[in-house]
Amino acid sequence: MKIFAIELSSKQGSIALVHDGKVVAEKSWIENFKNRQQLFDSMAELEVDWDKIDAFAVGRGPGAFSGMRISFSVINSLAAPNKKPVYALNSGASLATQFGAERTVVVGDARRNKVWAGLFIGNKLEKEFQLLELNQLADFVPEEALVLSPDHDRLTELLSDFHTLDPAEPVFPTAGRLGELVFQHLKNGEEFEPLEPLYMHPPVFIEPRFSA
Repeated sequence: MKIFAIELSSKQGSIALVHDGKVVAEKSWIENFKNRQQLFDSMAELEVDWDKIDAFAVGRGPGAFSGMRISFSVINSLAAPNKKPVYALNSGASLATQFGAERTVVVGDARRNKVWAGLFIGNKLEKEFQLLELNQLADFVPEEALVLSPDHDRLTELLSDFHTLDPAEPVFPTAGRLGELVFQHLKNGEEFEPLEPLYMHPPVFIEPRFSA
């Protein structure tokens, strides 16, 4: 089974081709945020035979709002011509399984003096992702849990009192790991998550400047 995966929830974007649960090709880059040409250049470099892709995978965040919107748009467009299935998993699961900790907390900068966080046992969420005030994070994180963040460079002071990597640095979800997890879910008959981005902030309605 061949799976094509996209992960754009952090400043490191990546795509991967996974064959029978193993990554056979992967491209990653640091987003320049001016446009998304890096994504399309990487797709061209991977030279994927789209007719031979059996399923598509997308990381649903939490994370970068624009990245998640684009990844869902692109993955659905790729899957549509041959009516292939698309599967979504939260991006934290990819991080939680990279370092082998029994319990892992994945934390991200939610701006507005808030963070988002989710607690994992292996790749399974023990506590769903929550939007937290900065002073609430200590109550959320179990003492023995490994704390990982794609935004560690922005949250260095906040995370300094927790058990982190040595050296402490940002770590990112990857499309390759996402594709492996999707394959495992399919093999084990496990349920997938909703096919929509995982936004932590509620939508904000702005009054139109001019009447209709």
